[in-house]
Amino acid sequence: MTAVWSLNEIEALSRKAARGAGYGWGLAEESGQAVRWLLARGLPGADALLTACQMTAARAPDSCPLTYGCALSDGTSISVVERKVIAPLLVLPFVAWTANRQEKELCLHWSGAAFAILKSGELAFGGDELLPDVATVRIDLEVPSGLVSAKVRHRAEVSCETFVSLSEFAAKTYAPATQASRESGAGAGLTDND
Repeated sequence: MTAVWSLNEIEALSRKAARGAGYGWGLAEESGQAVRWLLARGLPGADALLTACQMTAARAPDSCPLTYGCALSDGTSISVVERKVIAPLLVLPFVAWTANRQEKELCLHWSGAAFAILKSGELAFGGDELLPDVATVRIDLEVPSGLVSAKVRHRAEVSCETFVSLSEFAAKTYAPATQASRESGAGAGLTDND
C-alpha cells in the first residue's frame, strides 16, 4: 500500500533513519535532501535510502552512495570511472547538483538504467532497473537518446512498508524513557493528565 506524504515529512524521516543506520549528522542531512530531490521527480528515493540503511552502507565507505555523492559535490573530478555502489539511485541528486553547479550535462548510468541532467537542469531517465541493491555506476558527459523527462512533484508517494522500516531506523536515535526521566519532568510524569 502506498501513501502520500509531504516532501518535508519524508526528508525529516530520512535524516533520522540515516542517523539511526550509523551515518553521521552531516551525511544524514545529505540523505534527507537527496531523498527529497528524488521523490520530487517521482523516483523511489525512500526505497533507495532504506536499501542503503539495511545494507549498512555507512560502514562501507567505498561503496556508500552518500559518501560518493558528497565527494562529487565537494568537487571530486568527474571522470569516466566505473564504481560499485550500494543503492546507486542515491548518487543521482549529487550528480544533478554537480551538473547544475558546473553548468554542464551529466549522465549517471548502470546496467538497465540511465539518468541525464540536461543543461536546463531537468532530469531525463529511462530503463527498467531503477532501484538495484548494488550496481556498477558510471558518470559521463554523453547523454543517450530515448530518455523521458521527469515531472516535478510536490508530494511524496512512499509505500507504508518503507515508511515503517525507515521509522524503525529513525527510532534508534531516540533516548529511551526511564523512570528517572519521567520523575524529572519528561513527558506526563507518573500521571496521565490528558
